[in-house]
Amino acid sequence: MSSSPASRLISSIISFLLLLTSPACLVRAIDGTSQQTGGNLAGGTCMFTNYTLPPGIYGSTMSGPDWNAGAMCGACLFVQGERGSVVAMVVDSCPSCPKSRVNLFSDAFPKVGDPSAGTIKIQWDIVACGITGPIVLRNKTGSSRYWFEMQVLNANQPITSLDVSTDGGKTWQATTRKDYNYFQKAGGGGGFGADAVTVRVTCQDGRRVVAPGVGVAGDTEWRTPVNC
Repeated sequence: MSSSPASRLISSIISFLLLLTSPACLVRAIDGTSQQTGGNLAGGTCMFTNYTLPPGIYGSTMSGPDWNAGAMCGACLFVQGERGSVVAMVVDSCPSCPKSRVNLFSDAFPKVGDPSAGTIKIQWDIVACGITGPIVLRNKTGSSRYWFEMQVLNANQPITSLDVSTDGGKTWQATTRKDYNYFQKAGGGGGFGADAVTVRVTCQDGRRVVAPGVGVAGDTEWRTPVNC
């Protein structure tokens, strides 16, 4: 039995909307280049120590100008080459690389281009990571009520800011993102004078995720109620 014109129209609209929301739909389609890199997740400039990349997401290194002093740490990129495409998270920087360079870890590069080619042409864009778990907040070694440094991991989007409240969200104090990918109390550092605080992270699309009762002791991790 053939479908009606109305049902075919609805099906076409749904297919079009799915195409627009697919990572394969490169909205900006930035032209760039890529080389294969051995990868340095734990020791990279984003300092993703003890972090495991989510299934289906590979590692990448971004050129210094695009890395933007750590602002792109944790961002996911859809990278398209002549062989295919991958989704790769920015976990390290390459200060000497030219603008728009995205180097891929050795397990990802062959899916996009020929490793024997050396440098290949690619197109890339920032996409949502598609992570189903929560955002992870990690306190740096030495953090306490007297010194605050916190890292944001596992976010579906790049994080643009992190604010802290010591009064349950009535007022907020800003932090500054350092180029080693930790947020430090604005104004030169120091602590917030509390053993537990409320943390608010702002995602690239403007959404805010609030986590109450977050401890500030060094080398501890906390999870937010939701992701971006």
